[in-house]
Amino acid sequence: MAHNRFAGIVLILLGVWFLLPLVSDVELPIREWWPLFLVGIGLASALAGNVRSGLAAIAVGAAFLLFYLDILGPDVASFWPVALIAVGVAMLFGRRRTGSDGAPTAADEISVASLFSESNQTATSDRFRGGDVSATFGSAELDLRNADAADGAATVNASVLFGSIRLRVPPDWAVDVRSSATFGSIESKRTEPAEPRATLTVTGSCLFGDILITS
Repeated sequence: MAHNRFAGIVLILLGVWFLLPLVSDVELPIREWWPLFLVGIGLASALAGNVRSGLAAIAVGAAFLLFYLDILGPDVASFWPVALIAVGVAMLFGRRRTGSDGAPTAADEISVASLFSESNQTATSDRFRGGDVSATFGSAELDLRNADAADGAATVNASVLFGSIRLRVPPDWAVDVRSSATFGSIESKRTEPAEPRATLTVTGSCLFGDILITS
């Protein structure tokens, strides 16, 4: 997929950038430009459909870059620990930020998002079509074992950035994984049925995290 190729190209270029000074006499301003790594990850995540987490990574990378280039003055940059405090508060008190607490929902399309938190949702629709699941510095779970797919097919877009997603699929559903992982993993711990009742297509991307599919 296009966004996976983009992520791969970004990581290769950044790797070459950091490696050159170690294996040659080439001197590059690594200290000033390393935040481009965060910007690249953010762009790849945004292109994969995880827009909010992608923009967050881009913003953090851009802030560091402005500081190292002396565009952001030290009087402002000295307050960077406030960002750490904000992240800590979000991790402590943001566990229910999406309203997805595992309670069953009969919606045909659902959205589960986790940002510095845990989110989970159980689908019970008899016409389930799919939805979006994202985890950014957190974890998310979608349970489909009590759902029926509309016309025998459903699609879930799973996007991970420094997090994890677990998909619980009915044992008589087939799973077609069309996403890929960059410095992460996509693993299925289930036996595919010989005569599937429905097919779940999993799209999206996994950057520095994991997607686990079980029954």
